[in-house]
Amino acid sequence: MRTGSAAFLTAMVVCALFAGRAVYGFNQEDLNTLIATNQCPRCDLSGANLSGLVLNGKDLVGANLSGANLSGANLSGTDMNGVNLSGANLNGAVLNGTDLSGTDLSGTDLTGADLTKTDFSGAKLDNASWTDGQTCNPGSIETCDQ
Repeated sequence: MRTGSAAFLTAMVVCALFAGRAVYGFNQEDLNTLIATNQCPRCDLSGANLSGLVLNGKDLVGANLSGANLSGANLSGTDMNGVNLSGANLNGAVLNGTDLSGTDLSGTDLTGADLTKTDFSGAKLDNASWTDGQTCNPGSIETCDQ
């Protein structure tokens, strides 16, 4: 009986830790491909911890990076056309000259990010946290309407 109680308590703790959080599952093979080849178009890196990585100049067209942690990452000159970055953390990231056209940035944290010469053509910015910490209004496309 004691073993059953311990298992139940463990299960309850695990459930409490994940309650209210989106569960993401990136593909480890896709991450290995990105690191080895400097490209990973249409790959699944949802929820991956890529914080602080140097990813400048890589090809990530159409990739799924929803919920990924890219805080402090260098994405300068990266082709991210059509990428799903919804709910991603780009706090303090360097996106100088990055192509974010057609990208879903809904709910993304861009606080303190370097967006110099970044292409936001057709990018969805609903409820994104802009570089100044202000939240973009729902319906913001290409520019952060506050």
